[in-house]
Amino acid sequence: MSFTATEFSQGLPSDRPPVQIIRSDALTGLQQLPDASVQACMTSPPYYLLRRYGTSSEWPDGWRGELGHELHPHDYVRHLLMIFDQAWRVLKGDGCLWVNLADTYNNKQGKKGTTNAPNGSNGRYDAGGKGYAESLRQQPEFFKHFVPSIPHKSEMGVPFRFHLAMTDASFRKFIGAGEGPQWTCRRTVIWAKSIQRVESKTTEGNSMPEPTRDRPSRNYEFLFLFTKQPDYYFDRSAIDAPARSSYKPGERANAGSVWETRVNILTDSSDGEDGWWNLKPEASPYRHVAMWPRALVRQMMLPTTRESDVVLDMFAGSGTTGEVAIEMKRRAVLIESSKTCLAALDDRILKATERLY
Repeated sequence: MSFTATEFSQGLPSDRPPVQIIRSDALTGLQQLPDASVQACMTSPPYYLLRRYGTSSEWPDGWRGELGHELHPHDYVRHLLMIFDQAWRVLKGDGCLWVNLADTYNNKQGKKGTTNAPNGSNGRYDAGGKGYAESLRQQPEFFKHFVPSIPHKSEMGVPFRFHLAMTDASFRKFIGAGEGPQWTCRRTVIWAKSIQRVESKTTEGNSMPEPTRDRPSRNYEFLFLFTKQPDYYFDRSAIDAPARSSYKPGERANAGSVWETRVNILTDSSDGEDGWWNLKPEASPYRHVAMWPRALVRQMMLPTTRESDVVLDMFAGSGTTGEVAIEMKRRAVLIESSKTCLAALDDRILKATERLY
């Protein structure tokens, strides 16, 4: 495969699976890639109103700012469509796209500065709620954004809006995105970071703890599997074996339809016990607050790519997708604009190459 832009990662010999690092925002980076040059794309865009990476840019609609900090979820989704329209172009006809998204709560400031409770304590810690409220009051302004058209404390439904915009041409038009590719969503997978077993009242996993007391905690995220056409490359056998072995005899009849939530994933720290698709966040020396577990990337990469295929991550972060691609003898294109992330990415890819080759 030939590329049209930028550089290969430092120290990566030409006779080994290359990792190309494009140092730019996602939209600009994708525009540098040739048509139909990528077999699979797997990525996790910045979630709406949750984090600040310091990567503001000028958008084709005239708005200047950082992806994820638009005034309304529809503006955010419209910008995502601009990016994934380019992903459609660079993805091969039989390729697959994995997108990881989570939802956001609409929170307004109360009298004491808290984002949830009107009096600064309700719905928070049993004690010390006002102190927590005060700490929130000191947070940057982007944590305080409120969308007036959505009720206070409500989930905004961002992943569902994105799903509709990718697949439904009428909804795409409704949010002002104009004409564009129409993706097929083949499956919505639940990535469970922890599982609460109701019968035994036990919890497995280690999702991020939350102080909120008036709703269940957020312990899962969505993985959308999109394709360009009805027929595409997907090797089910690459992930079938552990899934089928994890079922009890009475459950085998349903194995084909529920692998997404019942599959047994062998993580780097797992002892191999049967379980759900329950992947714990990984510890890492790299400072990135939203890192994928390597096992999750492998699970997406296994059925949708073969050795030497090209995988793309346009929100590469600290480079988990690239590291796993090297381990699995794939080629990777990583796009990232954050200086902090790029420093970690360069180091990680170089060390992964030296370790494996």
